[in-house]
Amino acid sequence: MILWGNISHFSVFMILQLLASYGKSGMLELQDDEEKAVIYMHDGLIDAVSVPRSDHLLGARLVKGGHISSGDLRKLLLSAALRDEREFLGITLMKSGLVEKAAIISVLKEQAYENTVELSNWVQGVFKFVAPYQMAEFPVSPRINVQHLLLETSRRLDEGQRPSKAKPDLPGEELCVSCSAGCTTGQKQKYLVDGICLWRNMPVLIREAIFSPFDEKIADEEDEEQEVGNLPFL
Repeated sequence: MILWGNISHFSVFMILQLLASYGKSGMLELQDDEEKAVIYMHDGLIDAVSVPRSDHLLGARLVKGGHISSGDLRKLLLSAALRDEREFLGITLMKSGLVEKAAIISVLKEQAYENTVELSNWVQGVFKFVAPYQMAEFPVSPRINVQHLLLETSRRLDEGQRPSKAKPDLPGEELCVSCSAGCTTGQKQKYLVDGICLWRNMPVLIREAIFSPFDEKIADEEDEEQEVGNLPFL
């Protein structure tokens, strides 16, 4: 085990940013009172985000997205079973020529985005990052940049998408008791929405968006507050 802690002290998104900044490879295991989740990383990029209760099979997602018909998928699965082939479905589909690799990666990305939204309201529980001797291998991986993943999650939350399963709401005082962000009362009113604190979950990301490496201007505190308020994902 490399890293362990409490989600109420360090949010899932903060940990992802830390691991990405050091280009870590391993599994970030998350657990609260009700369920578990695992985020697989390789060289600081996301291979997969697994939330078992919300995961759906790749084949079902491809059919839903119109990439393959349900009939063709059944025929392919039956043929593979008869040949006793036990390989990743995505590889089988690409070998068959029925589905392009780009379509499979697109579906895997969408699954990662949806599952990250599910994790956005995890404010209790523990996290553990481990780097096993033999890492899980993903023959087809979206290799998602963590910053892009968090920006996409923020956009979806801003547009009203919410986790399918509500977590027990914590009063604002309890949610903020162990947080070191130092928010003002106005910031708490603005960013503490539906039991999800966007400011707490993504403080580093927000500041990176303000102090862009392509912009040499250093904003003072008043300018920073104004720019943060105008960000599209808040």
